[in-house]
Amino acid sequence: MEKIKTNLLRLFADRQIYIRSQGNVTFIALSRRTVVGMAGAALALVLWVGFASVHVLFEDEIAAQRERDVQAKHRAYETEINRLQLAYNDVTSQLSLATDWFNETTNNLEKRHNELNKVLEQHAQISSNLRDMQQTFAQVAQSNKRIRNKTELVAQAGNSGDMMMESRTATAASAPPTLQLSGASPIAALDTDKMAIPHVPDGVLTRLDRLDTRQSDLLDALEENIDVKVAQFEALIAETSILDTENFVARVLGSDARASGGPYIPLPGASDLSSHLHRQLYRISNNLNRLEDLSKSVTQVPFALPIHDYRPTSTFGARVDPFTQRTAFHSGVDFGTAAGTPVYATLPGTVVRTGLKGPYGLVVELDHGNGFRTRYGHLGKSHVKRGQYIGFQEHIADAGSSGRSTGPHLHYEIWYDGKVKDPAGFLNAGKQIFNIAEAIKPTTSR
Repeated sequence: MEKIKTNLLRLFADRQIYIRSQGNVTFIALSRRTVVGMAGAALALVLWVGFASVHVLFEDEIAAQRERDVQAKHRAYETEINRLQLAYNDVTSQLSLATDWFNETTNNLEKRHNELNKVLEQHAQISSNLRDMQQTFAQVAQSNKRIRNKTELVAQAGNSGDMMMESRTATAASAPPTLQLSGASPIAALDTDKMAIPHVPDGVLTRLDRLDTRQSDLLDALEENIDVKVAQFEALIAETSILDTENFVARVLGSDARASGGPYIPLPGASDLSSHLHRQLYRISNNLNRLEDLSKSVTQVPFALPIHDYRPTSTFGARVDPFTQRTAFHSGVDFGTAAGTPVYATLPGTVVRTGLKGPYGLVVELDHGNGFRTRYGHLGKSHVKRGQYIGFQEHIADAGSSGRSTGPHLHYEIWYDGKVKDPAGFLNAGKQIFNIAEAIKPTTSR
């Protein structure tokens, strides 16, 4: 270190510059500081000259390097912009997929909802006539129920608001199933596996699955309920042992009831519903049409009781005649009752006869159409006149003991296509409709 200092002091020692001109010698004294300053200036000049020389020599190379740097940055920017554009396009595609999926899903839900509404509305409209008959029957039966202690068996109609059709063989079976939605869960399932499903929150798909399950449960329950009712209506008509279901339905509805035709023109959008849903809706629609036909037909059969305070005293067919004590044919059913007990029409119809008719005494006869007539005999009083239209369970007469009779009772006959038929089958079937407590069972002949 000392050596370096000594060398620096020697290098930058005080100097004198001698100048000889025309024989004269002069000198300029340079201090150490001046020498250092001049050395620094010289060094700076050398460095500047070197830098300028290098810059001139390598200017093109530097410019080329700068261009390369600029191009590299430009390529990097373009790459990033392309990446962002791809990301944006992907988001746009996902949004478009989500929109399409949402529209398809909502359209399918709306179509299934509309189909469900049509089916449920059609189901609600069916059997309205029968329900009216049930309510009328219940009101008449309740208003005529005896409140005194008597030995007669009183036929009672249940609460019309709770009435349900019962199968003739369902004495120990449960009532038909009612429509219920499952608690946690939905027409045919949304076939999400075949849909292009975008990124949708799991909660949305879960709710769709639950809705789908609830709709499926509803349709399944509805289909089962309709199937049960169709079987019950068919059983009711068969219970009469007189009527053939298909022939009678065709007779009531007429030959053109379900007539249809025309070219096949596919309904736009209908194919969007799943084939499973189509098959199920087709089955339900057919069964609803069948149920509607059966319901209309059932309301044209005299199933109701003609009297509500009675005891059955004589059946249809062979019996011991109460006057001669010989075997004879009895053409109706006898209901023992008090004189003056109201007698009601078992079906809407027109009065074709009212007045005395030999051993029948005072009678009223009604024509109900579709081949049915009913006759009410041994009456005490008639409240109708010939040609008058009578409604269901309308009060037409009072029971009595006119004609060939041993006491107050109602003699009731059912005629079909000009032949007298056993009313027992009709009344026993009617028990299923109107929820009457007892079937017609005779006690003693009178």
